[in-house]
Amino acid sequence: MASPVIEIELIRLVFMAIALAIVWIGHFMGLTDKKASLFSSFLAAYFIFFFPLYWFSSLLLLYFATSYATKQKSRWKQVFHKKGRKIKNLLSNLGPSILFSGLYLISPQPYFYLAFLCAAACACSDTIASEIGQLSKKRPRLITTWEEVKTGVDGGITLLGTTAALFGAILTAFPALWMQPEAYALRYFIIASAIGFLGCMVDSLAGAKWEIKGKINNETTNLIATGISAVLGLLAWFLVF
Repeated sequence: MASPVIEIELIRLVFMAIALAIVWIGHFMGLTDKKASLFSSFLAAYFIFFFPLYWFSSLLLLYFATSYATKQKSRWKQVFHKKGRKIKNLLSNLGPSILFSGLYLISPQPYFYLAFLCAAACACSDTIASEIGQLSKKRPRLITTWEEVKTGVDGGITLLGTTAALFGAILTAFPALWMQPEAYALRYFIIASAIGFLGCMVDSLAGAKWEIKGKINNETTNLIATGISAVLGLLAWFLVF
């Protein structure tokens, strides 16, 4: 009979093989460029071999959700990554999650996991909101003034995109239900879902306030939203637990 340790390592190897297949299939489908695909491969190995698998599961769900959303009628959408997402796109969305995962390795405190999860939930929420929102038959409204704007304008939101944003946050937070101790799992899931969705709204506000005026670019907007989401996750931990 195989020992539990060997079985766990085999599971990680299977996850790694699946991750590599997904990343490079995505590359050949035009979802990421070569450098971003290499970076994603190393990132997958990092999370698969150094963390509980529910960490990587959140990122895997994020990848599936955002990739699906990106491919929906992509020829007609005002997207900025038609040749595939680059490393800068990945870092602006996942930078805070990577940072807090590193802090967790140095000091395995549970609040670092919650910060990681909130930032990842925001990244998924914002990405699919902007991708799916552009498919709305109704014109978006600027989040700050509520006036109608053209599809693709920074800070514009739609009911379809907002619904997608909530779904993305919940989906990314879902693997937290398997964390230990189980008594914390549901609270982690609820907090990360709420903060991830809130972070998407922060992204829209930053887009309407600064990006639309050319003061910041899309990567900076994403980094602001995911960074704030991570910090809110830390604050929530100290308030709730």
